[in-house]
Amino acid sequence: MNPDKRRFPRQRKDAPLILLQPGLKRARESAILRDVSLGGLAFKTSLPLCLGSSFDFALYVPTRGWVDGTGRVCWYKREGDLLLCGASIAIRRWDQQKLLRRWLHPSSTGLLRFFYSGMR
Repeated sequence: MNPDKRRFPRQRKDAPLILLQPGLKRARESAILRDVSLGGLAFKTSLPLCLGSSFDFALYVPTRGWVDGTGRVCWYKREGDLLLCGASIAIRRWDQQKLLRRWLHPSSTGLLRFFYSGMR
C-alpha cells in the first residue's frame, strides 16, 4: 500500500503480537510486529494468510495492557519461510483505542515516561 494513502502514520514498535485465523484449527501463533498505527500494522508470520483474509489479533502494549481486534490483509510478500503482511485493523473497545493512541503518541517514548507516567 502506498504510505501516502494511510490515514495514520506507522511507527516502528517492538511488542508481543498474537494472531488467530478464524476457521483454522490451531491457527494461532505469535507474530513479529514490524510497525503499527491506529489503523493498521505490519508483521511477519508463518500463518497461511492471503490478500483480503481476516484474522483476530491481540497486541501487548508494554506496561499498559492488551489491545485486541480484527485485521484484514492489504498486502503481503514472502520473506524466506515467513510472510511480511500489512493489514488494516479495527479495535473493538474505545478504552483499548485510547491505550494504543497514548502508546503511539510521541510523548510516550524516551526515559522520562518511566519517571513521569502522567506525561501526555
